[in-house]
Amino acid sequence: MSATSREAAITAFEQALICAAEAFYRFASSLLGPAARDNNLTGQDCVILQQLVVAGSPRKVGDLLRFANRDDASNVQYSLRKLMKAGLARQVRGASKRGTAYEVTAEGARISARLVAMRREYLTASVGELSDGDQHLEALTRALGLLTGVYDHGSRLMSAQRHED
Repeated sequence: MSATSREAAITAFEQALICAAEAFYRFASSLLGPAARDNNLTGQDCVILQQLVVAGSPRKVGDLLRFANRDDASNVQYSLRKLMKAGLARQVRGASKRGTAYEVTAEGARISARLVAMRREYLTASVGELSDGDQHLEALTRALGLLTGVYDHGSRLMSAQRHED
């Protein structure tokens, strides 16, 4: 996959990114503890729950998709159904079907508070032990934001190219 040193660096970065994403989703699922195990909730489901908590008000599927830079509405809807079945989220009906939004329940808020405390214990403290940990995280956040734009741009170019074929 790599003919140049730049391509080798990109390949190595992408492998690290894949591993980091999977580790993040495993960690997120672990934070939900028994709620995840008992309700077959994944790290992706946990992330959707956290988006609802952070929002502070009902959010539509489109809002959740934009916030996480996702385009897989059916998977987000599936996560929402699982969260509702677990009693962690609920539907808030709008004037139309497209107006349906979702919010966290009291139980979802309670689970999320536990999640934040455990995240603080197991993650925040560890990052704090790194020399200049906050600065490194800020630099990584900026770099990942830039790379998100590069990958999105490449996806748009390939999408346009497919229409020309």
